[in-house]
Amino acid sequence: PSIMDLHKNGMPETIKIKSDGWQQFNEVFSVMRGHLITGTGIPSHGKSTFSENIVLRYLYDYDMKASLFSPEHSPMALHQANLIQKAVGKPFFNDMDGFTRATPSDVQRYKEWANEKIYLTAPDDGEFPTWSWLFDKFKEQMYSYGIDIFVVDAFNKLSFDKGKSGKSAIDETLTKLTMFAQMHNVMVFLIAHPTKMQKDERGNYSIPTLYDCSGSADFRNQTHDGFAVHRFFGNEMEE
Repeated sequence: PSIMDLHKNGMPETIKIKSDGWQQFNEVFSVMRGHLITGTGIPSHGKSTFSENIVLRYLYDYDMKASLFSPEHSPMALHQANLIQKAVGKPFFNDMDGFTRATPSDVQRYKEWANEKIYLTAPDDGEFPTWSWLFDKFKEQMYSYGIDIFVVDAFNKLSFDKGKSGKSAIDETLTKLTMFAQMHNVMVFLIAHPTKMQKDERGNYSIPTLYDCSGSADFRNQTHDGFAVHRFFGNEMEE
């Protein structure tokens, strides 16, 4: 917004999920355009699933479009099936826990809705993705399709340009992600894996923070909004 917009209307409203069932989440988490949003969590604790749920809600509630670079979720058809489960609220393959699986009409309705809403980004066969490639692809999608949200899942699935490595390369990439979001007034969701977490005296893993993301404290320092997904399994809470 311009200075006159700010003077007239005040600070822009933060973006919160409008759908039912997210009220408590909205009390502690919201985002804005121009922000880098970083999520972390121990593997298999659900950070990717949780992030995609948030993004899908924003697409529904604010009529946005998203580009998802998620090489961990391959093949692409299986990733689509997982997105359909989240979007329609029904299991895709079989009836489960009292919920009937998605019908062919559910799938078709999703396809028609997602056709101009969700873009799954992947390199051509045999091409190894780099950060330079991804930034070029994001710019192309932004100008061609009007993308509002870009998802990178995960940071370590892209290689740096030749001759760059280590903390300096990580920090430079995070700076570029932050500037990309700010310059184009879009949101960038970034998933970053933590370093190996230590267990407490009960044998439970500590809850990671963004400072625990592997490679650099800038995962926290350069992030506008962040979250960690952590679950307790079995009897961990009672133990």
